[in-house]
Amino acid sequence: MRDDVQFVYCKMESTQNGEIDALALARFTSYDPDNRALAVEQVTYQDDEAGHTQFQSQVTSALHFGIDVAVISPYDLDYFPLVERITCK
Repeated sequence: MRDDVQFVYCKMESTQNGEIDALALARFTSYDPDNRALAVEQVTYQDDEAGHTQFQSQVTSALHFGIDVAVISPYDLDYFPLVERITCK
């Protein structure tokens, strides 16, 4: 596992018509033993209870296992208490 796991969280503004059609977009980057990017996956989470649960679970697991995570969401970070707790230590 890497020691310097990166987490970036950006809050986006709503679209011109005021609608946001996703809870969050997350990009996960894993690395090989030489610290070179091995794989990048981007996931869009639906703005519902299942999407909220899945987002928190996948982001916290990825960070625990040394995978970098970048997130864009229309919500403040405190909307995701599990993620906030492990990233704002």
